[in-house]
Amino acid sequence: MKTKWQLIADFIKGNKLLAIVAFISGLFYNVIILLIPVSLGHFYEFNFGFSSHRLRLLESIIFINTESFNEFLAFFIGLILIRFVFEFINRYIISIIGERFAKNLREQLFEHQLHISTHIYDQKGIGKYLLRYSGDLKSIQNYVTNGLFKFTQDLMLIVILIITISYIDFIFGFIVAISIGVLILLLFFMNHLLYKISVSRRNQRAAMLTFVNTRLRAILSIKAFNKYTPEKNKYIKRSENLYTVGKKYQQTVSVIQSIIPAVTYLMLALLMWYVYYLKSHKENVFNQSALLILILLIISFLPILRRTLRVSIIWRLGNISFEKLLNIFSLKAENKVSFKKINLSEKEINLKNIYFHYFNSKNIIFNKLTITLLPKKLTVIVGGSGTGKSTFINLLLKIHQPTKGTIHFGKYSYNKLAEKSIRKNITVISSDFPLYGRTVYEAIAYSRSKEAAIKVAKILKELQQFEDIKIRLELKDTIGDLGNKLTSGQKKILMYCRALLTNKPWIIINQPFNDLDPNTINHLKNTLNSLKPTKTIIIMDTTIPEGLKVDHIYTLKNSVLTKQK
Repeated sequence: MKTKWQLIADFIKGNKLLAIVAFISGLFYNVIILLIPVSLGHFYEFNFGFSSHRLRLLESIIFINTESFNEFLAFFIGLILIRFVFEFINRYIISIIGERFAKNLREQLFEHQLHISTHIYDQKGIGKYLLRYSGDLKSIQNYVTNGLFKFTQDLMLIVILIITISYIDFIFGFIVAISIGVLILLLFFMNHLLYKISVSRRNQRAAMLTFVNTRLRAILSIKAFNKYTPEKNKYIKRSENLYTVGKKYQQTVSVIQSIIPAVTYLMLALLMWYVYYLKSHKENVFNQSALLILILLIISFLPILRRTLRVSIIWRLGNISFEKLLNIFSLKAENKVSFKKINLSEKEINLKNIYFHYFNSKNIIFNKLTITLLPKKLTVIVGGSGTGKSTFINLLLKIHQPTKGTIHFGKYSYNKLAEKSIRKNITVISSDFPLYGRTVYEAIAYSRSKEAAIKVAKILKELQQFEDIKIRLELKDTIGDLGNKLTSGQKKILMYCRALLTNKPWIIINQPFNDLDPNTINHLKNTLNSLKPTKTIIIMDTTIPEGLKVDHIYTLKNSVLTKQK
């Protein structure tokens, strides 16, 4: 598993040009920020007739030492315009870096979530492993843009500013450096406290998201059993806990953000005291232009210092989100075996001594299950509710793996084949594999080509020919969330369409004729019988369906599979 810094390093390697442009534009932008208050100080110097040996550094800068006001003004306006250009380039490039980094992570994350082993989701539910894309990825993006790129630029500018201030007056430069050091130590301890509160706050927010997600998905049960009040009370309790933690978080953040400007303005107070002290003791009194430059430098220094000292909050929040992201990336995924293109149309599937139970469950689903599924045959497996019909399908698709035993697809061992290799040969019709997509077409089609659309429309029309015309679906009709706008019969017909359109050699059907019109059932039976010479069909049902040309019948009961004679 990659670390946070490996993810960032890989991204920068793949986006070197953006990173270089961000660094160079930031460097020029910082130098110009420094030149503006220095230019104002020099204007004050030559306009009011002062001079200072402290500012001899500026003599090497063309136009800034000119005696012509017009030349100086042109230089100053040009400086502002150049600052605008470099600031725009810098801000835009860093923002693009953040957007691109978030995009890459988003895509990697979703791809990995699609491949996470099903038993992991079975343990604690899908909601447990949801990353809040809007919140966590935003924190990570903020970590990269403000916590790394902009912080590096600000740090460079602070160093340059301290050097410049020290050149003008070494003692005051030393005071500024010590003040920043003390402030960093103070904020370090406060941010440690903030980190603990932030972790608790985010965990409770994630728990709230999971709670709302599960309750809304079970909304019909809540309505049917009048559980509004207990669910509302549970939510209020969680909300109160989150509110309590939120108050502590906001209190700590407010203290941190209030300390930073207070300390920075204290530096101005120290400057005033220092100048007054020199003047009262008639020592090396500050030249007025040098004093003006110091004040302007510190004023321009304040927002940068605030931003730099607040970056630890960005780091803390970003680290929490990175930790959650890396935890998801560390979850076991499928498809670790290299994809191999195989054809199972003429091959048998052999399950031998299969023993299976779900994770953290003592309930044995299969005990020494042995069966050979022959190609181009119609096999029926009969079993009541809870006998493991769905689990059997998941084993064949390598969604679950047997606790013990072996499965062979032709000459290939189960463990030697990638999930993709197996699923390229097997299609399934079952309510356990819901429809998804916005429209009927998206739910059942694999291609958006015109040829595919014609084929999809043809098979949909064929399977709906005996349905009431009022409920016949069109390709553009919306299906709702996982088909919640459809009737049970409409879902079943679309599942048949989806499976038959894949044209895979093996077809597995769970409860093939439930919720369908009798005429549609007869049509489907004729279709399945006609497919026997070219397809292997496995039917899972509670009874033996009539009207099918069945080759083999098995009974699944008490974790044991037996063949009927």
